[in-house]
Amino acid sequence: MEREREGENPYDINGTGFDPDKFIKKINKEYSLIKLMDTEKSLIRQIQDLDSDMQTLVYENYNKFILATDTIRKMKTDFREMEDKMVLLSDNIGRITQSSAQISDGLKEKRDKVSRLSGIHDLLKKLKFLFELPTKLKQHCEESNYEEAVRCYLDGMEFVNEFKRFPSLQAIKEDCQHIVVCIRTDLYKDFDDQEKSSQDLTRNVSLLLSLGENSSVLGKRFLDNALPKLVQNMNSLRSANSPNVPLDEFMELGCGLFLSNLSLVIASFSQAFIQTSELVEEARLESQEMLKKFVQGLMDDFLTLMQTKLILETKETNQESDRREDLLKALDRLYRRILAISTLMPNSDFAPLGLELISAIANKDAEISLERIKNSFRKAVKESCMELRTHPGTSQETLGSILATLILQMKSSLTNLKDFCRPDFQFSHNTEFRQRMAAVTVREGLVISSFKYLIEFGSHLTHSEEYDILTWLLLAKLYLDIEMNTVEYMVSSVESEFDVRRDRKHLPWELTPVADVNKSLNSVAKQLVREFVAIQGNQISELIKETVLVRDLMAVRNEPDGPQPQMRKVIEILTKLEKYIDSVFPDMDSAAYFRSEKSSDSSKRSYNTTMQGSKGHHRGSMWSSLDPNMATNIQKLFSEKVEIFGEVGLHKSDILMSIVKIGLRAFLEYVRLKTMDKYSLHQIQVDVHYLQLYLWRFVNNEGFMHSLMDEILASSIQRCVHVSLLESPMVEMIAEKNN
Repeated sequence: MEREREGENPYDINGTGFDPDKFIKKINKEYSLIKLMDTEKSLIRQIQDLDSDMQTLVYENYNKFILATDTIRKMKTDFREMEDKMVLLSDNIGRITQSSAQISDGLKEKRDKVSRLSGIHDLLKKLKFLFELPTKLKQHCEESNYEEAVRCYLDGMEFVNEFKRFPSLQAIKEDCQHIVVCIRTDLYKDFDDQEKSSQDLTRNVSLLLSLGENSSVLGKRFLDNALPKLVQNMNSLRSANSPNVPLDEFMELGCGLFLSNLSLVIASFSQAFIQTSELVEEARLESQEMLKKFVQGLMDDFLTLMQTKLILETKETNQESDRREDLLKALDRLYRRILAISTLMPNSDFAPLGLELISAIANKDAEISLERIKNSFRKAVKESCMELRTHPGTSQETLGSILATLILQMKSSLTNLKDFCRPDFQFSHNTEFRQRMAAVTVREGLVISSFKYLIEFGSHLTHSEEYDILTWLLLAKLYLDIEMNTVEYMVSSVESEFDVRRDRKHLPWELTPVADVNKSLNSVAKQLVREFVAIQGNQISELIKETVLVRDLMAVRNEPDGPQPQMRKVIEILTKLEKYIDSVFPDMDSAAYFRSEKSSDSSKRSYNTTMQGSKGHHRGSMWSSLDPNMATNIQKLFSEKVEIFGEVGLHKSDILMSIVKIGLRAFLEYVRLKTMDKYSLHQIQVDVHYLQLYLWRFVNNEGFMHSLMDEILASSIQRCVHVSLLESPMVEMIAEKNN
């Protein structure tokens, strides 16, 4: 029961609480005969295995058992001998202790006497030191051995405080304090001496702190002493900040002189006020903040001068490889020295300021490269403008030349900017600098900005009189080509070379999507085409205006003898435009639009329209028998709606069609503003038929053209006082006269 209460199982044959009787009773009660026989066999087999293991264990360890027995037997013998020796040793120690006690008792009186004499000797030595202290202090002061003088004074004041109960020592104390005042004065004088080194001032600071001087006052005096020399170095650097001074000389003044002296001041101040154990934590923190403000002001001025000089050097060395290499090495040298100062300064890091300066230089380099790209692009556009005026058929060569110039300039600029990420430069190891350089300076500052300039240039091109109108169409094609391939190619090149990933969401800089740039380029290209169409359409409209709006159509008294010269001029203009536009925006299937013969519709339109009018008013023609307003409305119902100022397609036929639509629409509007007699109506019949003879080859939808011409004739009939139309054969004969 006790075993069961303690958690031991009496039925566990391998447990410490196994009970054979209970186990037998349990299996007899619970097991069947077959299972009892199996259990018996299992137990017999286990017993045999255990016997075999026991025999094996005994055989394997027999020699060890024999050796252990011999060892135990030998130890019994050895311990008996050792016990005898220990007893003898204990007796000897007891006798030694007794003898020592007797000797100590005999010498106790003499020992006490010697102790008293030693104390008196030490006291006399201290008194002697005190009485000789003023003399020693004066001697050390005369020899300028201030370290020893301060040490002696501090030791003497410790003794004086120990014997302050003796009034006679107060005179010695006063003499010593008077001498120490002189020492303080001499030590403070060094702070006004510009020739004193930082090491000397550090020693003086340590001595004055030992004498109990205020650390804040000493720190200010220390820095005030160092400031004039540093200001002098800064003035020398400022005087050298001109194009006439070589870069290596300027860097030597900056890194070799100013930063070296500043580093020495920082190290000395830190040793005297921050790393010393003589000051409490609060005083050290105050000194640390004082040094930080001092250095920060000087570093701000220094880096400003450096940036001014290096930016000037960047402007001059952008295209000179040797001087550019010197500039990059100067940046690396400057950054390494700034890192060294950051190491000296406790809890301060000037490395970000150095990286900011280098980033500014890189940005300036990118700006110069961007300006060079802009200039080369403007020059290429001007040259192409002149080339097109003299050789109109060279559009494709001109486009290739402009695009090649643009890509070449951009790649050259990328190669230069990649120098800022060379592994041999310390500043290029900074991950943030590399990411900012790649994303902000190169991708956005150079590549994307170049394309944005092209967009801006194209947006303002139509407001400039410097470029020929044909250049608008050329640039529209150029922008479409850039949109198709160049933007993605250049941006991908930058992202690959500079390790920029567009999907990095943790970057603090916003990246312009390539799709936005392409969209803007496409929009500007379409805008240029629309402006081109509008200008050319207006030019044709002005010619038509001379034939309708400017003339007094009621005063015409003669039958037309042919199409008006302005109409011939319209066809001449369209013929020239067709050649130029085809060289820039050829149709995808030019055979579909550039036809050598009229369509069947073109050959019938003029005849059918005019034939109806040949019946005259008394013959009940369609136009004369109906009310003019009703006739016009009926014509509109059966005419296809023509959109004049819609989106312009980017193919030759689309562009020409848009120009023609503007001219014909203007023709229609001019007719609606005039009142005419029958001779003017006859002239319009001839002009419309003449246009039908030639305009078909410039349009890709003759239905639009015929719809507008029908409206022109219908409006002319409506605005005619005495409606009388020429017969169709007569119109054809007059229109083809002198052609």
